[in-house]
Amino acid sequence: MTAIYYYFKMLRINDWIKSYFWIPLIGAFLANASWKNFLLVAIIYFCATGYSFAINNYFDVEIDKKHQGKIKSNKNPLAQGFATKKGTLMLLGILLSISIILAIQLNFIGFIFVTLSLAASTSYSIKFIRLKERFILDLATHGFMFGFFPFLAGVTLAQGNLDLTSILIGILFALITANELLIHQIVDYKDDLRNTKTTVIKIGLKISYIYLILLFAVCVLCFGAIRKYCIIDIWNYYLFLLLLFFRLPLHYAKGIKETNINKKFNKFIEI
Repeated sequence: MTAIYYYFKMLRINDWIKSYFWIPLIGAFLANASWKNFLLVAIIYFCATGYSFAINNYFDVEIDKKHQGKIKSNKNPLAQGFATKKGTLMLLGILLSISIILAIQLNFIGFIFVTLSLAASTSYSIKFIRLKERFILDLATHGFMFGFFPFLAGVTLAQGNLDLTSILIGILFALITANELLIHQIVDYKDDLRNTKTTVIKIGLKISYIYLILLFAVCVLCFGAIRKYCIIDIWNYYLFLLLLFFRLPLHYAKGIKETNINKKFNKFIEI
């Protein structure tokens, strides 16, 4: 394998190309973006999302060396010596530059949201701040950097308006992506137990299931608020119905398939 292959793998595209990547594009679509702007939003958030995962790999290198799942799947080439720190920093600089330069040319408010996305991603992983190891803040930051900011960036980069509808939909995406992180933390509970301090590690699996149910309930309430207070095209309404009641259950199912969560949850119910 060439060095380029391993640096490309640092982006961990398979982890987000079917999920987070589409959130800013949905924002651009709802704002009736031109094909040119839609394509530019796609390029911006391909780089911005890749940056988020690559910087996470950079600062998680020592943890990932002890993470059996990531070693087997080679999700972090830096942890296995296939990439270097210097090369990874260069990669991060390129991704950051492309995102910022393209965004500022489209719309200033959109540029602010892209910058906020990148800042949240950096704060999530970087040492001394490391929001990914702070109780609840890990879930909140994840929701902002992959849900709220990217959606509003997509809307504004496409010259759309910041109104109640876009803000409520942004909040819904923040809740959905926070929920997905919670599921991911439950799935990785055993590997994370001795290596890092996530919300799930701090509260334990039993309480995590309660958090999961509560977060989903808040998603439903937010969806209800969108339906009640916002003027939204019927087809777009069905799009969000699909996201809430199809996408999240699929993510739950994936978590159940990858672990024995179902057995643990049944045991918890019996207590």
